[in-house]
Amino acid sequence: MKEIDNHIETLIARKINGEITAKESQALTDWAATTPENARYLADVEKIYAYAGKESLPPINIDQEWQRFKNTVQPQTSPAPAANWLRRAASIVVIAVLGYFIWNNTVGTQTITITAQHSGQEVMLPDSSVVTLNKYAVLTYPRQFSGKSRTVQMAGEAFFAVTRNENKPFTVNVGLSTVEVLGTSFNINARQDNDRIAVVVTTGKVRFTSTTSKEAVILTKGEKGILMKSNNVLTKTANDDVNFMAWKTRKIIFDDVELDEVIQTLNKLYEAHVSFSTDVSKDCKVTVTFDNQSLDAILSVLEVTLDLEYRKSGDIIEVVKTGC
Repeated sequence: MKEIDNHIETLIARKINGEITAKESQALTDWAATTPENARYLADVEKIYAYAGKESLPPINIDQEWQRFKNTVQPQTSPAPAANWLRRAASIVVIAVLGYFIWNNTVGTQTITITAQHSGQEVMLPDSSVVTLNKYAVLTYPRQFSGKSRTVQMAGEAFFAVTRNENKPFTVNVGLSTVEVLGTSFNINARQDNDRIAVVVTTGKVRFTSTTSKEAVILTKGEKGILMKSNNVLTKTANDDVNFMAWKTRKIIFDDVELDEVIQTLNKLYEAHVSFSTDVSKDCKVTVTFDNQSLDAILSVLEVTLDLEYRKSGDIIEVVKTGC
């Protein structure tokens, strides 16, 4: 079985937990229809979780499983004594394997999947690391970190404050990339409406790797790594976006920023629908800091400082005049 894309694993987890949307369900169906191998994998996972929810094991057709086993390991003309021995072995194998998978998915490595219902939702992981999720972000992690590493999966945007443990590295699987750390803090933006996965480090050091090309960059405090989804190009730059954490801190800083860019930022952070019905000069710039203020309060400040006029119709806000 080839390695399953992290996005597909997330969709499967969301489906099992009953959190999948209609659009995501269709995407999973389309993936399963691509190859018989994909369809078989999805069916097997669903069966395992269905079995895990029952009080006892489902009935097993030993004769049927034996025939499948016999066809695989021996020719049809095998002597009867050997066949009887193999038949008993097959029944043991079937029960043991099924039991292992059920134990593994209910006790051994049970996972938790959380979909953030609002910006700033915090999740404490088993190792005391804290993940802050932006709205609609999805995080999947085990109830207990076992083995030599700590691995989680995510989609959307989240900020990680990772508890340091040099003996057990921390890995985030996101889209077609991984982020590996020991103990640090960083922001990952992998929103589906964006053609890139961006990682910005605030403390410590991380390795940002493309799982497709295996190319990697080391990022330290103040640096940003960007992986373009469309062409798989990975780059590293200094982070020049002072508002990359505004979704979490609710603090927005504009320093001689064009009004058009200001409105784009507000639309993103507040999920607003602000547009212009008038031409906006590039000389119309804003220098101001907003700290945990509502969208209405921000628009009122812009109204006064820029002689700006706007009208509202439900959730639609239209700027009809600017004084600059």
